[in-house]
Amino acid sequence: MPRLSLLLNAGFSGPQAWLLLAIRRGYLGDVALDLRPGTGAWNAAPGLVAGGHDLAYGDVHSLMAVAARQPAVAPIGFFAVHTASPCAIAVPAAGPVAGPGDLPGRRVVGHASDVARHLFPAYAAACGLDPASVEVPVAEGPMAALIGRMQAGEAAGLFGYVSTITAAIGAEATRALRFLRYDAALPDSLGSVVMASRRVVAQQPEALRALAAGFARGLREAIAEPEAAMEAVLSFAPAANAAAERLRWETTLAVEMAGPAAPRPGGVDHGRLARSCAGFARSLGLAPPDPARLFTDRFLGDA
Repeated sequence: MPRLSLLLNAGFSGPQAWLLLAIRRGYLGDVALDLRPGTGAWNAAPGLVAGGHDLAYGDVHSLMAVAARQPAVAPIGFFAVHTASPCAIAVPAAGPVAGPGDLPGRRVVGHASDVARHLFPAYAAACGLDPASVEVPVAEGPMAALIGRMQAGEAAGLFGYVSTITAAIGAEATRALRFLRYDAALPDSLGSVVMASRRVVAQQPEALRALAAGFARGLREAIAEPEAAMEAVLSFAPAANAAAERLRWETTLAVEMAGPAAPRPGGVDHGRLARSCAGFARSLGLAPPDPARLFTDRFLGDA
């Protein structure tokens, strides 16, 4: 039985319902996954390279950055989960920031590993802003605490995923916050993908085909059966707040899984990927990596 290590984007949580349901229902064939909780979607690609993992689940832009800087060892995406960017800048609904044009001269904070913070130069460029006109210091702590600090006036905005910020304060988020969503300015940007090391791609293609098929089935059924999806999440994280994780999953479906459908389940629109890669690399002053080396469709089924 093939056994592969998978570095996750975080601890077990609602947005991973598709994966946890696939595992719980035995959809991965004879492949056993050794799940390793991670420290953020941005850290997945570099963590796979540095930690010697077989697989990782995390942000595609981080994968682009690794591919631009370390092309010989960069992993390759083989199953895309998000069809739109999950990123946003949250601002107080009653505050002075109504849109991206109000950001210059203000302070937006976020975790050091926050994807939205790393993607901000590309977002700013797409909005016609100079990224240097906005102060973007690191702020650590629980998301709910960072929201409170922002609302107290310590910052004008907060980087994060819409789902993570929403779940941190619950239904109040729709009343108290305004989201400057990245997908409005970066329509070609995607979110997270499952990626594999080059060794696994070369040596264990059948395992990757089995995983892609199981992931696709888990994703379909997690969307169709929300109760079963949450039961799967709580079976891996029994101490989690069920209401918060359900809200995270529902918001994930409404934002980063609500973009234009890919040609095949788990696939990407390669034109979008190429355009997103070029814009992101340009915003960081990097030479864009070959998009064909970022993601492969060869392990995907037709349905």
